[in-house]
Amino acid sequence: MTGEAIALDIRPASLAMRAVSCAIDYVIITALYITVVISASWLIEQLAISEPLVYQTVVLLLTVLCLLIVPFTIEILTRGRSVGKLICGLRIVRDDGGAISARHSFLRAMLYGFEIFGTAAGLAALVGLLSPQSKRLGDYLAGTIAVNERAKMPPITQIHVPPRLQAWTRSADISAIPNGLYYRITQFLISAHLREPDSRWDRAVELAEELNPYIAPAPPEGTLPEEFLAAVVGCTRAEHARQMEKTARTAQRFQQRVGQLPFGLSLDTPRRDTHQAVPAPRTAEAGHQQRPASSVYSQMTQ
Repeated sequence: MTGEAIALDIRPASLAMRAVSCAIDYVIITALYITVVISASWLIEQLAISEPLVYQTVVLLLTVLCLLIVPFTIEILTRGRSVGKLICGLRIVRDDGGAISARHSFLRAMLYGFEIFGTAAGLAALVGLLSPQSKRLGDYLAGTIAVNERAKMPPITQIHVPPRLQAWTRSADISAIPNGLYYRITQFLISAHLREPDSRWDRAVELAEELNPYIAPAPPEGTLPEEFLAAVVGCTRAEHARQMEKTARTAQRFQQRVGQLPFGLSLDTPRRDTHQAVPAPRTAEAGHQQRPASSVYSQMTQ
């Protein structure tokens, strides 16, 4: 896990934005479904087919087409988007922030008709209301999450380790923190000053209790929850900065070694322009008056 924890790029969409996106898709798919069913009914009537079984089969196939195949195909072609999500600036990604595959889209589409159309989106709204990341059942089944691509990243603020916890951080193991938890802790520390005192304290206690099982040993007795959170995030960021600095130094030394050539040659020596006009041959008289410059090889032997 990096100091900034790639999860900082994962910004879960709010339930309200997901509801608006779902409503737009609901209207579009409903209109599509009604259109194709009416068209199929007209075609069956024109063909003078009076078998009820044929009509039921056609309706069933069109239902599968509109509620399963169409959402699945659109998500695959747009890499996690639909018309509603495109308008609202949302995208479906994996829980780790990666792009979804056909398997994720198919699992989501399997429950789409039941969650959205079968229950008039009531089940999806209830699950999203209870989910901390506004997920629906299809997201839990596929391991995906809706993110807001238009949300601005929070400003990078300095989070330092409290002085009295610096000795503890040098011996603590904090490498096993889940990305999602690290992201929520960072978000809290950035916006903590905007909260009411009671809300700030309750949220700090909640996050500290969730973080505690991943830290060993526990912080010293009497450590405040927000100090505990700041120490973990500050230490992680400092370690990441040290690793980045070490990598930069290694790359610089490697570049210096590659740039050193034998016999005093350098990679920075300007090349001769190959398109430059070839000078006219020198006459014998000019040869006596102008001595040619010594070559690199003659300089090396001197």
